[in-house]
Amino acid sequence: MVLLFAGSDVADMDGAISGRGDKIVSRPLRQIADRLACAGVASLRYNKRYVTGSTTVDRDKFDRLTGNNLVEDGRTALAMNRVHRSLSRLPVALIGWSEGTTVAMAVSAAEPSVRAIVLMAPAVDSSATIAQQQYPRIGRPYLTRYATNGTLDADAIGRAESGPGGVLAQIFVHMFKGFRPDEKINPLLDANSDGQIGFDEADPVIASWYADTPDSGLGMAGSDRALKGVSAAFGPHTPPVLIMQGMNDSMIDPAMALAFARRAGGGGRVTLKTYEGLGHSLGPARTAIEDDLPSMATRPLDDMAHWVNALFGKTVGRNPVLTH
Repeated sequence: MVLLFAGSDVADMDGAISGRGDKIVSRPLRQIADRLACAGVASLRYNKRYVTGSTTVDRDKFDRLTGNNLVEDGRTALAMNRVHRSLSRLPVALIGWSEGTTVAMAVSAAEPSVRAIVLMAPAVDSSATIAQQQYPRIGRPYLTRYATNGTLDADAIGRAESGPGGVLAQIFVHMFKGFRPDEKINPLLDANSDGQIGFDEADPVIASWYADTPDSGLGMAGSDRALKGVSAAFGPHTPPVLIMQGMNDSMIDPAMALAFARRAGGGGRVTLKTYEGLGHSLGPARTAIEDDLPSMATRPLDDMAHWVNALFGKTVGRNPVLTH
């Protein structure tokens, strides 16, 4: 039996991901569950606390959650599994994606019955550090394409908005555009009110928004609310781990996963699989900047099913049909 953990922010049991115009672009947890079912593996997934649909949530309550609350819910799901006679004797594995990798590690540490963990796009470092790297790694380089002498006006920001930037790149475009529907230049970043935003104006303000303090904009990524990163949570009693990392990941620098696997890989406890041309969702991404978090590709789904079943001593067939 496999328990699935979604990524950050609002997530239903499918792990639905919203792209441009709030359109659902992928449902990775549903894909994983379907692939595992084809391989004869039962799985359990659930809406995050206070979430009732792919985009419906009690936002006030949800925004007060901590990483420990996510672990409580994961352990409750495992406890529910134990009361079902048909499932209680099955070996248990955990699969986490992005933020869900930290939840999987914490649940495993508290539940000795867990025999394996799959970490997709793992949050190796602290959530705060990962968030702080996103603007210099993705947002600023994308916006620089449209800047003139390090400055963007409303026209340049509009061109960036209609350009090929992926989900994360567009978050930073909208940060420059403003948080109100009628804004074309964010006044919070236009310090001298000249109708243009220079990186010399924006960079220190954005850094302050991402400061790891209780009153910053990090939310659950702040150290006062987040769980340990995978590297800090990994210990001598951690069960075998499969790391699956897209090399065009926008949200998390792939170098983190590679470095962690080198450090922790002794004795065969950590298996690393990397995927050229795939992004944070393990779906196709031409570059990290253009990563739109699409549906998972076939290869990582097959690799995951084979690895889990190899540990559990089962034979797995190829998946003929994937549900998106």
